Amino acid sequence: MESADHRLTDGVGRRDMLALAAGGGAAWIGGLSGFAALTAAAMPGASAAAALAPRTYDPKAWHQRLKRVMQVNFNEKDPEGFDAEKYADHLAACRAQATWLSITNVTAFYPSNISGLPRSAFLGERDIFGECVRALRKRNIHILGRLSPDLAKASVSQEHPEWFRRDKDGRLVTGAPPEAGPQEFALTCQFTSYYSDLIPAVMTEVMTRYGIDGIYTNGWPNGGRGLTVPPCYCQTCRAIGEPGTEAYRAAYEKRAIELWQLYDGVVRRANPDAIYTGNLGGGFEAGELDFEGLMKQAPFYFADTQGRYALGDPAWTASQQIRLGKALVDNRPVPLATASYSLGIGGMWRNASGSPEEIRSRLFQTAATGGTVYAHWLGYQQGFVEDRRWQAVTREVLSWQADNDRHFHNVGSLADVAMVISLRSNRVYQAPAGTNKLDSIQGMYRALIDARMPFDLLLDADLSLARIGRYKALILPNLAALSDGQARQIAAYVAQGGSLLSTFETGLYDEKGKKRADFALGRLYGMRKTGDRTSYTDGLFTYPPGASTLQRIERSHPLTASFRDTNWIHGTALRVPILAQDDPLMTFVPPYPSYPTEAVYPRTLRTDEPTLVAREAGASRLVYLSGEVEGTYWRTGSADLGDLLVNAIRWISGDDRTLTVDGAGLIEIYGWQTEPGYAVHLLNYTNPEFRSGTLRRSYPVGTQKVRMKLNSAKPLRQASLLRSAKPLPLRQQGNLVEFSIPDLVDYEVAALEY
Repeated sequence: MESADHRLTDGVGRRDMLALAAGGGAAWIGGLSGFAALTAAAMPGASAAAALAPRTYDPKAWHQRLKRVMQVNFNEKDPEGFDAEKYADHLAACRAQATWLSITNVTAFYPSNISGLPRSAFLGERDIFGECVRALRKRNIHILGRLSPDLAKASVSQEHPEWFRRDKDGRLVTGAPPEAGPQEFALTCQFTSYYSDLIPAVMTEVMTRYGIDGIYTNGWPNGGRGLTVPPCYCQTCRAIGEPGTEAYRAAYEKRAIELWQLYDGVVRRANPDAIYTGNLGGGFEAGELDFEGLMKQAPFYFADTQGRYALGDPAWTASQQIRLGKALVDNRPVPLATASYSLGIGGMWRNASGSPEEIRSRLFQTAATGGTVYAHWLGYQQGFVEDRRWQAVTREVLSWQADNDRHFHNVGSLADVAMVISLRSNRVYQAPAGTNKLDSIQGMYRALIDARMPFDLLLDADLSLARIGRYKALILPNLAALSDGQARQIAAYVAQGGSLLSTFETGLYDEKGKKRADFALGRLYGMRKTGDRTSYTDGLFTYPPGASTLQRIERSHPLTASFRDTNWIHGTALRVPILAQDDPLMTFVPPYPSYPTEAVYPRTLRTDEPTLVAREAGASRLVYLSGEVEGTYWRTGSADLGDLLVNAIRWISGDDRTLTVDGAGLIEIYGWQTEPGYAVHLLNYTNPEFRSGTLRRSYPVGTQKVRMKLNSAKPLRQASLLRSAKPLPLRQQGNLVEFSIPDLVDYEVAALEY
């Protein structure tokens, strides 16, 4: 076996490199013909469809046990005064298990032999990439080479104009308006030989010269938040068709799958144990592209949501993204990049340290949710000379996680409840004007936290009883598009005693977004719709998506028990009118003017139209809310609607829950069975900035009382609070355990061991 030092000093000849890339025959030069030859050589007999088949990885492989990543992206000027040992020392102090190391295709940090790949103007005779590889290997840190195929220097277009994305007028697409003048960088087009020839050549050169652990492509195949298809009018794309058409979308998706397959083959040909992955991050948004198959191919789901960008983004965006990643790739790692630089609402300071509280919160959320803690910084000079504040918080959290690593390898969730979402439904569903199709997901997520309800997130791609049967209750927040098969699976779940909460237009559309005549789940609830969704305005004042209504309480029930001294509560502007078999629990009070004050009174005090259905069928409890309750709650903060959701969640989940936590504060709760025993994670979001972009300090909420049921009555050997680094007194009676977590500040983990 060739030694690492030998690989680093000798390199690979150009002819040898090309032979490795093409399987010994085809050269990388030659556009799409070169791509086809390389594909065939790297993956014999493979097809784009085969790339969608899930891949199995050894659960003991380093990348499947990955819990800590520290990354420093380099800029072009970094080679000037760069100290590889100092850089690697910080990663070692964080006890990082891996890093993504800048190669890169935009401006190379190593002396490449590839034509068309510009080197950093400040590189000189140095090999920054190689220096870092040597320093990181001494510290036993795994290395993925980082490329950004989506971008290249605009000057390269003089020699290779065919590589770049073009607008309708044939100009380079730079992200800046034409009047801004020439830009330093421009966007590349994935249909060109830049992706099929140059990028594989770079991968092969680096893999064979440095013997690293794999390759990561940033900015690709993700077309942005929501996986949208970026429009391009280069000559290659003009031959495919007009951007925005189904033909172009399908071609883009197919090409992305083929390239992923190509890159994976190139990397594994150089080293069978190496891995390839791309940027699949984003959020709950579902754009035009369906990359869920690619996610099943990836060794892990890289979640690239580094902070909160918009007013209203909740403090829990990191844990929410990890939940989605886990739902997409099952038990594989989900590294979530957290910016150590400063992000704010509409502002970004990428060379200045961010708020330690915000950084710490996001890293703790990642750990609590079972993700891979991942801190990110940009620039050596900026971060190791000019502003070093970020280093303390990344070193603190990552090294703390390393000290307690064994408690973060989860075996199973203790959640009794699961919220089901559908990226496909988000894709085909047309939300009402003035709303966002994610409002219902966000509102229900908030309500589950309000209810202090540990829950899992599931995708509708697998609603088999084997998957959902372990949960006491399922929640479908406006899951509009359901197939007939999915409706049957949910009915079978209810028939075996599962409980269900669904809202608004759930099941009113088929899997392609075609409207149904009635609810797919209507029989479960004993109801039918009497009209299409409605909204209102009052003529004088319009509060999107319209004027609010009221709901009259008709009889006593656990869903209404918390509402005292009133005959009605808040209603929603958006609703689906229904007729139900059971006597109404609450009924619809029609809208009325909000001004002038003389006109502010209901014209109709009572109707017989239900606004919800709450029924019991055997062991099952079923709730349907005809209004867009959770979406309205998210947009308005209506106390009544929030309380109604909490009441419904608690009623369907029952009193005999696996894990309950009593106390003050807005707390997200996770319960895990772990390799050594159990872990309960509490994240404190009680903060005036919880939807304002950046946490600046933490606000303690006092003692939290925990009660949990274990899977067996085997006596626990010991218990401790990991964040406080203190022993944890507890009471165990059979499989029932009770303990208190005192003085919860930002985050705590109760670790129980056999």
